[in-house]
Formats: sequence, structure tokens, C-alpha cells
Amino acid sequence: MSRRLPIDPELSQHEVPRLHWFALDRRRFLQLFGGGIAIAVAAPKDAFSQESGQSGRRGQELPKDLSAWILIDKDGKVTVFTGKAEVGQNIRTSLAQAVAEELRVDVASIRMVMGDTDLCPFDMGTFGSRTTPYMAPQLRAAAATAREELIDLAAKRWNVSRDGLAAENGKILDSASKRSLTYGQITRGEKLVKTLPAEIADVPLTPASSWKIAGTRVPKVDGRDFVTGAHRYASDIKRPGMLHGKILRPAAFEATLASLDAARAESLPGVKVVRDGEFVGLVAPDAYTAERAVDALASGAKWTEKPGQPSNATIFEYLKQNAETSTDEKRSLVRRSFGGSACGSHQNDGFARLQQGA
Repeated sequence: MSRRLPIDPELSQHEVPRLHWFALDRRRFLQLFGGGIAIAVAAPKDAFSQESGQSGRRGQELPKDLSAWILIDKDGKVTVFTGKAEVGQNIRTSLAQAVAEELRVDVASIRMVMGDTDLCPFDMGTFGSRTTPYMAPQLRAAAATAREELIDLAAKRWNVSRDGLAAENGKILDSASKRSLTYGQITRGEKLVKTLPAEIADVPLTPASSWKIAGTRVPKVDGRDFVTGAHRYASDIKRPGMLHGKILRPAAFEATLASLDAARAESLPGVKVVRDGEFVGLVAPDAYTAERAVDALASGAKWTEKPGQPSNATIFEYLKQNAETSTDEKRSLVRRSFGGSACGSHQNDGFARLQQGA
């Protein structure tokens, strides 16, 4: 029985159109990474498409849109591409485990390329705990497809049936002759592209009962770098001529700026203050100077606060007394806004199904 990804009401909230097409096709991709075997998804409307990107494509077939990639190069190294981002939830390790399980390689031999908009397929974002239930099965399917393709290539090389061959430790083994070929020896630098089957049921995935890597404890990928401080975060990136910005925040919600003395901030080296109505910001040559400058701005700013704003002591009572419109009231307002027209009736039905999680 084929597996289809269910429609998720949460995901539908984030639907946005694809704003730009980055034309990185098969030829350009392989030019960048050299020879090897690349596993691709060419049908974004199917279950294997990057799950966050489905709605943005409106189900259209895009022949050059390779929605998931695993590349095994001529040296047997594995590179995995995903639009998901590692933000501390450790998916760099768990996704590498999923791929390693199906490819029969060590986690350490896998390089994860995550959220690189030049190389990875479009993905709407990393949210809602969706990576493990949606992206991991997709990458497992890609890895299993790569494994089976390597077995087929080895069988052709030896002119034997594939039934007696198996993948293990980055090699294809022939149980009868005891000979073996590494993945790199099999690809021999050839540029090969294999497209995934349209249905997950057609991919020979390893059952969970046979897992040796997935679902087990392994050292965190790049864990030593995190502990020692060698890992580079976004805040560590420095570009030529790069400036650091800060925004002056109001003293209270809906407060308006009465006056501003920016002299202290502007006296700091390299600081430039920008004001546009109620907005005040600055740029500085480094993060430390930017922090000092915004503190100086705050001391020179006078705000007019709106009366009746809650404080830390009164915030909970304020929220109780100023509760937002309930879900039922919102639904009623939406229905009334459509005025019972045919279009409105259709929209109401869709809204109700969305609320019910249909």
C-alpha cells in the first residue's frame, strides 16, 4: 500500500508561492561536485518531495527540480542535501543516521549540507517537529535507492546475479566469491543520476527491527566543535565591509518617540544612526560597538507612553480582562464576511475542515 503524506492544517498556514527559480540543474550540480552517483527526486507533487515545498509548487511537475539529493562521489564519500536547518535539535546527527543505516556506512562518512539555498532544494522552513517524521523517511528512501543502484552496478561489473550481493561498510560484497568493491570503485567517477520511485512502498527500506545505526546512540556530529568553540555560527561570519545593526526599541508597547539625543551614540567610532519617523536604528563596525551605541541611544531617548499599559505585576490580570476573540467567534465572523454566497459557502467548508484538521 502506498504512503501519502497527510494534509496538515499547520503547514497550510505557511503557504507562500515560490518567488524565484534557482536554475541548478543536473548538469550544473554534477559539474560542482564531480563524478559519482546522485540520487534525485524529480516529482515534487509525490510523497518524496521536500515536504515543506509541496504547496509552494502547487503540484506542478518541474523536470529540473531535484527535490532531494544524495551524492556518493568517486572516493565513496556521501553528501546529503536537505532544506531543513540544524538549529540545536540535533537533526544533523539523526538524519545522518537515517542515511547511514540504509547505505550501510558509518555516520562519520556522511556530510550533511543543510539549508544552503544554492545547493539544497526549496524548503518552506524548519518548524512543527516535522523533520523526523517527514524528512527522515524521504532521505532513507533516497539512501536505499542508492544502495540498490550500487548493487545493480556491481552485479553488472561482475556479470553475476544481484541476489548474492549485499552492501556492508561502504562496500558491495559477493558472498560466493568473497570479493568486494567499494562504492567509489563502483562509480569510478562516472556521472550517474538515479531518480527515486514515485511511491515509498516501492523502495526496499530496512525494517526498524534490523536497524544497527538509526535509533541508536552515536556521537553528536560536530559535537567536539560545539564544546571547544571551534564551530562557526552565523554570528561568527565576517564579510568584507560588513556592518552590525541594532534597533532602538520603545520603552513600552505603543510608546511614541518624543525626542532623541543621538550625540553619544554617534561619537563612537564607525557608528551611524538612522531615524525614520518612530524607527531608530544604527550600524556599527562590530557587535560590541553596536551594543554600546544602542545603549547610548536609549539613554538619550524620551518616550511618550500610552496610559493603561500593563506592567510585569499586572500582565496576567490584563490578559484576562482583554481576552482575544474565541475560535467560535472568529469562525462566525468569517462566515458572515462571505455573506452566504456560493463562493462564501465553499470557503466556509474549507475553513471548517481546516479547523477540524481534515
